[in-house]
Amino acid sequence: MSSAINGSSSSTAVIVPAAGPGSQPLEVSYLDLVSEVSRYQAKLAALGIGRSAPVSIATVNSFEFIVAFLAASWQRAIAAPLNPAYKQDEFEFYIEDVKSAIVLVPKGAYAADAPAVRAARKFRSAIAESYWDAERGEVALDVKEFGGLENGPQPTLWPKPHDVALILHTR
Repeated sequence: MSSAINGSSSSTAVIVPAAGPGSQPLEVSYLDLVSEVSRYQAKLAALGIGRSAPVSIATVNSFEFIVAFLAASWQRAIAAPLNPAYKQDEFEFYIEDVKSAIVLVPKGAYAADAPAVRAARKFRSAIAESYWDAERGEVALDVKEFGGLENGPQPTLWPKPHDVALILHTR
């Protein structure tokens, strides 16, 4: 929902520091942020993510985290950020507790059979890698397992004032 992001369309909305030597910081305008979040929201909807579906995000703080978080809330789903450094039993607790429809992990986590992947699989949550695809110029949503997603594509939704947009666990 573009009205949730206010700023001059050409002004910088997000700056992600350079990842390492020789790389450039990622600067994203308000216009591009709204566009990217809308595209990602459509990807979630196409997978069957709709109102109140918990979307666990087990990535580091990054542009793809921002996009996934906002897209989930715009889709009237519930963003559930998880610390990517959790151990498998911690992921299992949180994924089971919120009944995650999908667990978003960084690129390479699926092939590495990371703790978040093993935990998601245990509870039949869908698993997707979410990462910045510089070649395509977008945040990728690469589904590895569909888990229990059986609703089929959902319409693109608009958030309502009383929607639950976030579940944040603390210990």
